[in-house]
Order: sequence, then C-alpha cells, then structure tokens
Amino acid sequence: MTLRYGRVLLKPLAELDQAAWRRIHAHFRDPEIAHLNGTPPSRLPLWLLKRILKADARRPDRETYGILDTTDDDAYIGTIELYDIRFDRATLGIIIGERSHWSRGFGPEAMRALLHRAFDELGLERVVLSTFGDNERAQHAFRKVGFREKRRVPTPRGRIDVQMELSRAAWLEDRARRTAEQLVP
Repeated sequence: MTLRYGRVLLKPLAELDQAAWRRIHAHFRDPEIAHLNGTPPSRLPLWLLKRILKADARRPDRETYGILDTTDDDAYIGTIELYDIRFDRATLGIIIGERSHWSRGFGPEAMRALLHRAFDELGLERVVLSTFGDNERAQHAFRKVGFREKRRVPTPRGRIDVQMELSRAAWLEDRARRTAEQLVP
C-alpha cells in the first residue's frame, strides 16, 4: 500500500528499488544522521542491512515506508515508520536522509501521510515519538503536524530526550482547521 500527501509518496520497504536501498545504506552510515538518531553509524554491508530492515518491516507491530519525492522523479529521500503498534497507540520514527530535502517541508508531509494511516485507517488514538533536545529542526517539524512536548528526560550520555505525542482528537482538530483555511479566499 502506498500513501501520498503533498509532494511525497510513501512506499513499503519491500517495494523499493536498488537505488533507494543504496541511499538507505548511505543514510545509516552517515555520522551526522546517526548522531541525530542516537545510534553509531552502521557498519553493516548493504545486503545484511537490507535483510534486517525487510525482516523488521514484516513484523505485525510495524509499518515502514520509504519516502519518495514526487517532484524529483520519485527519488528516495528517507524512511518513516510506525512501530510498537499496540492496541490504540504507536511510535513514529522518521529520517529525512537527503540533506537537500532538510527544512523544506518534506518531513511534515511524510508524517501527515502516515498519520492519516494511523488515525483514519488503523484507528489509533495516540502516536508518540522521542527526539533529542539538540535536534531543533525535528522538533519544529513535529510541532508543525501537531505533536506536543510531554516531557524532557536526561539520558545517561548527557543528551536530553524530548518525548512528544499527538492524539487522534488533536489530529482531527488540526485537519479541520487546515481544511477551513484552504476554503478562505
């Protein structure tokens, strides 16, 4: 199942081409992206990373997609997922790995596509996430789609974990507001 919103197309990992997998591999190896994600850069070869990520994507508590830029011949720009889907809640994770797409609104568009799936199709009541306090660009993107900060927790490595959430009610309210704004001439 593919999802669309604005300039992005979300495509299940199993449907991505080899060029997209090479970009995923590059993103996982990138030291800056790894730092923002709180992990060391991956040293796995592409074939093993692909096998692990595809196996993870098949889990029943996870939906993982590649993010494609429809204005650039469906070029792969990142990944987004819902994971730990349990009962009426899930956790959102996103990586826009292509620096050329940072701070250009692609993250919020990808999140809106996936949040539509979460709230309107899966019937979830709450989506949560966490990011680091020094990742202000991500926090701005999360706020843009309606996430609200719940708490800040120091980590053992000296960073601050910013925990955020979005309720179904807040999502529906924001969508109604955006629709009304579009109707105003």
